[in-house]
Amino acid sequence: MKKILGIVALSLLLSSNAFAGKEEFNNWLNSFGLSKPIIQDEIYYMGISYDGKPNKLINSFAILISMINEDVYSENKRYFVRYGCKPRDCGNKGFLWIDLKKKVAIGVITHSFWGEQDFTKESNYKKGQIFIFSNFFKDSKDFPDEFMKTYSEWIKKAEIEPSFYRFLNSKNELKEISQIK
Repeated sequence: MKKILGIVALSLLLSSNAFAGKEEFNNWLNSFGLSKPIIQDEIYYMGISYDGKPNKLINSFAILISMINEDVYSENKRYFVRYGCKPRDCGNKGFLWIDLKKKVAIGVITHSFWGEQDFTKESNYKKGQIFIFSNFFKDSKDFPDEFMKTYSEWIKKAEIEPSFYRFLNSKNELKEISQIK
């Protein structure tokens, strides 16, 4: 009986710590003072969740940029960028770009799975998939030049070879795009 109570207590403690981490991540995102949430409230499977199930975009992104990360500000402190990767799986990476003056943001996730974790279905697994999301831009053609420059440098530095692009825009429309320009 004591063993069962101990397991239950430990489970509750761990789940409350996980919640605190999500709350801290949300507070951190909100600290930039943007007019909209940075991340849309959508659920996808990209092979990033710890349980092998579809996950909210914010949770997947938190896994990528919360624990193993690097923050960079531009010289004039106008632009903020955070790079990160999934602990014990740095093949999945995240990139957050924020224009602190115009108060807009764009997020990027590199991943290999889409839909479900199934190696037998070629359509579900493809290395180098790029998932871009922004609550501030309707069309990828409108991305700021500074974002494009920083994104291109990140792709090169991280040795990512994009194979497929998806863009979740400010209207919550998920579009396949040939590439970003």
